[in-house]
Amino acid sequence: MGYHFRDVDEAEYLHDVTKAEVMQALAYPRRWPQRIESKLDARVLQIFSRTTESRAVAVVVIQVDHWDWLIYAVRPLKVDESAEYTVWEAQQ
Repeated sequence: MGYHFRDVDEAEYLHDVTKAEVMQALAYPRRWPQRIESKLDARVLQIFSRTTESRAVAVVVIQVDHWDWLIYAVRPLKVDESAEYTVWEAQQ
């Protein structure tokens, strides 16, 4: 599976998360993908995950090909999301 970063200013979509942290989160074994309804004619997922430093982040990806995904947006999880993700993780 290939992930690709957008070709725009990183500040527009990475929201204080580094590219290295994004790749760490996408490689984390306990990712929680959630399908997002979209007007795009593509599959869109929001993935709750963690970096190697245990920072909880949400990564939004859009499927552009059978195995390729565009990293559309990334942000740290909000407090309530982080709590929900922690519970989900413990149940895995």
